[in-house]
Amino acid sequence: MRSAGLRPRSRFTTDLPKQEILRRIDKQLKEKKYPLTGIVVQEHAFIRIPEKDQHYWSPEMHVWAREEENKTIVYGVIGPKPKIWTMFIFFYTVILVSTFFGGSYGIIQLILGIKGDFVWSIPLGLIALALVYGAAFFGRSKGRKQMQILNDFLKSILT
Repeated sequence: MRSAGLRPRSRFTTDLPKQEILRRIDKQLKEKKYPLTGIVVQEHAFIRIPEKDQHYWSPEMHVWAREEENKTIVYGVIGPKPKIWTMFIFFYTVILVSTFFGGSYGIIQLILGIKGDFVWSIPLGLIALALVYGAAFFGRSKGRKQMQILNDFLKSILT
C-alpha cells in the first residue's frame, strides 16, 4: 500500500482471472473471516468496516481488476466515506474560490490606490487550506488500523 496522499492505492499483479478474484472477495465477505462487510457489483467490489466498528473517519476500499496479457492487475483505493470526501472537496472549493476572488478584489483595490483590506484573503485562504488538509491528514491517521485491515484482506484474496 503506497501511503503518500490521502487516498492510498494498492496495485497487485496475479495469474488469477478477474472473475475468480471477485468471486473470492464475495466468498470471503460472506464467510466473515475478516471483520468487514461489502458488496461485489459487476467488476467492482466495495469493502467497508462493519457499522458497529465505524467511526467518523473510517475508510472503505474500492477494488477492481483488469486483465492484461495473461495477467490480472488488481487495483484498490482506500479512502473516506463518500460523504466525508464530498465535505472536504466542498471546503477546498469554497476556500479556493473565496481566496481567488477576495485576493483579486484586494489586488485591484491596491492598484487603484484604495486601501486593499481584501488582500488579507490570500494568506487567510492559504492558512485555511492548510487547516483543512491537516484535518484530512488527521482523519487518515485515525483510520490507519482499519486501512491496514482492508489492505490485508485484499492481500489474503490474492494469495
